[in-house]
Amino acid sequence: MIADDLSQEILDLATEITRDAVGYFEKAIERSGLLLTSELRNSFEYQINHQAGQLAVSGDIYFKGYGRMKDMRSLTYLNMPSVDVLEEYVDKVGLDKFAFVNRFGQRKLPTKQSDARHIAWAIAMHKKRIGTVRRKRSSTWYNRTKVDFMNVMRRRMMERTQVLVMRALKEQAEGK
Repeated sequence: MIADDLSQEILDLATEITRDAVGYFEKAIERSGLLLTSELRNSFEYQINHQAGQLAVSGDIYFKGYGRMKDMRSLTYLNMPSVDVLEEYVDKVGLDKFAFVNRFGQRKLPTKQSDARHIAWAIAMHKKRIGTVRRKRSSTWYNRTKVDFMNVMRRRMMERTQVLVMRALKEQAEGK
């Protein structure tokens, strides 16, 4: 049946394009230098939605929410961020990535686990004091990548669906 074949081809195309989009976003994150722990890059997932009997297919891509925040022009911190969450972040990044710890007025190299708490507390206080962080538009990764890939996706879909529709019309005209 033509409709079933066409539906399966469109489903395959949507799956292929969505899978490629995930790879496209992962590469954009690497290019933009947002890899601290690779947690964001590894959090990408996708889902294909298809309703039987209809030629409508959609693909959804999911990733950690903070990845999108890294692309925003400004971030406003109303309250002090959670020190516990920041401490987990410091542990993931590693104490060796921080130059020093300001412990009660004494600057020392970070060596102890309690230093992770000091660093997390310093980050939280800094975010509270700053309030709003503004970014340059050249540091975006999400919006630019999304628009670029939508153009690629549109071209690929037009090329593939044109062939599919022509084949379906030919089969219908021949009476198959």
